[in-house]
Amino acid sequence: MRKAVHMAVTSVIVGLVVSGCGGDDGKKESKPSGGATKATQAAQQSPSSGPSARGTVIERSAGSWKSIVAAKSADDLETLTVADGKVTAKGPKLDCTGTLKPGQKGGEDEPSLTLSCKGGSDGGRGQGTVGMKGDDALAINWKGPEGGFGGPIDSFRRAG
Repeated sequence: MRKAVHMAVTSVIVGLVVSGCGGDDGKKESKPSGGATKATQAAQQSPSSGPSARGTVIERSAGSWKSIVAAKSADDLETLTVADGKVTAKGPKLDCTGTLKPGQKGGEDEPSLTLSCKGGSDGGRGQGTVGMKGDDALAINWKGPEGGFGGPIDSFRRAG
C-alpha cells in the first residue's frame, strides 16, 4: 500500500515538473512593451468576427456576385452587382435594377431589396430580403406573389 501511494505521489510530482506547474523559479514573466500590450488588448476586445466589426450587410455586399447555379431559364439571375446600395442583376434575358434599404428582423441586420426587371418575367422577384453568410456568400429570399408561400431564393458567391 505504501509503495502504491509513493508511486502516485511521484507520478504527480513528475507530471507537475514536466508540465511546468511545479512552482515559481524566481523569474518574472516577460511582458511586451506598452504599445504591443495596447494593440494586443485592442485585438482581443475587438469582436472581429461579429457583424458590426465588418460592417452592415449593405456595406459587406458591395461588389460583384455570381450565381451558385447555372441559369436554366430566361427568368434566372446569373450576376449581381452592388454599389452604394444600388443593385444591378442580369440573367439570360433579364436586366434588373434595384435599391437596398436597411432593415432588421429578429434583431439581425436584414436589408430589403426592391428589384425591377426588364426583358421578361421577373421570376417571382420584386421584393426580398438580403442575407450573408460570411463575406463570400449572399442570398436573396424573395417574397413571391401575394398570397403565395414565398418566392425563389437566389444564392451568390463573390465573383473574382
